[in-house]
Amino acid sequence: MVYLIENQIVFNPEENSLSLLSDHESKIAVSNPARRILLLLIEQQGVVVQRETFFKKVWDDYGLNASNNNLNHCISKLRKVVSTLGYQNDFIVTVPKVGFIIRKEIVIEACANKMETQASVENSDEIANEPEIILTETPSDEIINHSVDPQQNATEPETLKLKNQHYFMMSMLVTMALTVWAFFIFYNDMSDQKANLEIAKIGSCSLYATAPVSQSHMSHFIQLAEDLLQKNNISCKPGNILIFQSEVYSSPINTGSAREFLAQCSIDDNHKTSICISYYINDRTTHDQ
Repeated sequence: MVYLIENQIVFNPEENSLSLLSDHESKIAVSNPARRILLLLIEQQGVVVQRETFFKKVWDDYGLNASNNNLNHCISKLRKVVSTLGYQNDFIVTVPKVGFIIRKEIVIEACANKMETQASVENSDEIANEPEIILTETPSDEIINHSVDPQQNATEPETLKLKNQHYFMMSMLVTMALTVWAFFIFYNDMSDQKANLEIAKIGSCSLYATAPVSQSHMSHFIQLAEDLLQKNNISCKPGNILIFQSEVYSSPINTGSAREFLAQCSIDDNHKTSICISYYINDRTTHDQ
């Protein structure tokens, strides 16, 4: 038996779940005691169900330990699930020192199966005004010493996921752009331009920039290159050149990061690059504090 609550929420006792009629992906699992509590309240709709009745029919009859804490916990979970599915009015009402009740005016319809539930509402105009609700997680199960099957789906926060994807894509794009730039400059015969981009000698290797560096920044540029070589244990080999660039000098704005690129390239007898090994560093520790 499936129950349709206010032409909006489907309660399926066989699946221990509640969901929106208009969205099958919104299913939320509930525990076995919570399911039995809701069934009891629906069967006795309009009548106050006493706490002792819940203790016996929900826990004692199943060999479980009943307590006010377990009962209150399950009632709280059911209210939260119904509220999450869009029903904002009081669904389960507390009668102090007595028990709980589902008000008689709440429309609850029993249907043989899901198909009958869907068909009974397709003829109603109310379904057209159903709000669209996206649920990202299911509530946890009851806190008692009893094994239950429903699992909680925990999803990574969407904002953090998009942020990480953005940083990864930006890093990849910068790496590709700098690599292509370096190959374009040194693969072709650009003797005059190449001479202007030679910065200094580090060991036996010539250090080149991918763009002109002013005289006032020359020493700092060389220091950054030497620091990168030392951090990555890169040693200069005969017949090699070094191509270095730092975002400090390549970007017209402060991007909040310190990306650096180095290519160690071997050259042939015609001074053309043949093989390059690229190193890329994205250091955000200074800017993310």
